[in-house]
Amino acid sequence: MHTDVLVHPGDQSPPIPTHKAILVTSLSLLNMIQSALLTFIIYWQSARSKVFRNMLDSDECKASAEESITLPDLNHDELHSLLEFLYSGNLIAPYNHYRALYLAADKYDIAYLQDVCRDHFIASLTSRNVLDILELASIPSDTILKAAAINLVVKHMEDVVVPMKYETFVQRNPNLGVEITRAFLREIKAQSKDSRSASCNHRPHSRIY
Repeated sequence: MHTDVLVHPGDQSPPIPTHKAILVTSLSLLNMIQSALLTFIIYWQSARSKVFRNMLDSDECKASAEESITLPDLNHDELHSLLEFLYSGNLIAPYNHYRALYLAADKYDIAYLQDVCRDHFIASLTSRNVLDILELASIPSDTILKAAAINLVVKHMEDVVVPMKYETFVQRNPNLGVEITRAFLREIKAQSKDSRSASCNHRPHSRIY
């Protein structure tokens, strides 16, 4: 099946030919699919992008001799990883691609790709990368990823806060610094409450003679 659209990366490298149907999905196809394939179609609907459809339907795109779109946020290799994901539903990409793909998923409304990237970031959280991931999560206001990152910061406060990197992070992201402080205070309060409760439960009862 011949490709019918060129997707240009943002680094001026050659475009990648692909199929328009991979980028967008016609809702009318749902009426042509047997019920046994419904789950498969639901995935395809969630993986593909209405933003791409709008880009391809624009007058500028239609006026060109060959349909093409440009994704300026991605270099050639990152774009290749994105298109592979749209074709296969599996994300097999180097770690350094995930940031760009995560942000592209938010920008181009590819919810399933964003879920996959988020799961990857949460699974790879450490005290060394947590501030970078927390800062990343704040760009699309990803409450799930942000909560996971802040939770790890609170659990490893000494490892994360002491280095100079944290001071620079707070200068760039004062609101996130406030959120971390509040989460830490909530954790201290909860631990104090649990400690008092445990102390009361283990206090010996007075004997009555």
